[in-house]
Amino acid sequence: MSRTRALLLPALAIVAAVALVACGGGGDDPTPTETATATESTPTPTPTTSRTPSPTATPRPSQTESADAVQAISGLKDFIDGYGYPSDATFAELRVPKLGVDAQVASRFVGGDGVMPNPEGPAEVIWYDMSLWQGMGGVPGGGGNAIFSGHVDYDYAVGYAGVHYRGQGVFSQLGKLVEGDIIEVDYGGETFRYAVTDTLQLHAQNADWGAVWRHGSGDMITLYTCGGEFDYNSREYSDRVVVHAQRID
Repeated sequence: MSRTRALLLPALAIVAAVALVACGGGGDDPTPTETATATESTPTPTPTTSRTPSPTATPRPSQTESADAVQAISGLKDFIDGYGYPSDATFAELRVPKLGVDAQVASRFVGGDGVMPNPEGPAEVIWYDMSLWQGMGGVPGGGGNAIFSGHVDYDYAVGYAGVHYRGQGVFSQLGKLVEGDIIEVDYGGETFRYAVTDTLQLHAQNADWGAVWRHGSGDMITLYTCGGEFDYNSREYSDRVVVHAQRID
């Protein structure tokens, strides 16, 4: 998910003066919100907390701006060609042919505090290990709902690259996906193909994230990033763009 707090149906313009944070995370992610009301069909998650993981992004880059990070890069392809991905982005590879996305994926653990860490920089995608949260998450191809995030935009120092990046993030066009569009995930030596079932724009604070993370049944994935209005004071986006996709292969 991203500006400086960054996971829309319309693509967002980049405003140079602000630190943009890619949602799905942005620099750093979420402040958990209260768990959604349980129903018979969707039980309340029962880890060590009563909260539900929720993507409210507050970027916290791996390093602060410094004299060593004065070089500014503005094109995502140029950034990837020059600096690649963080060394731990080896969990999977995610492709969205319609959007020209071919990204390396890192994994992040969601603990009992419900914090969903943001991707490191504009190019990386994050998969969330939500094994503490009953009925949420799962690995690609594992029969559950595997959850991924990426930045919509970014304007900050990228720690592992040692440069300042200002521009679009890997999920900048996520809101353009429509029913039937294909998403592919390489994981564990296999390729899993998914077809988009819906694209939603949800308010970051008011959405029922428990229902979003438990959405649907069977083998599926959820991708999310930031969207909506950008607040220059709080440096947060108001909404999140969420894409659900069901496995077809």
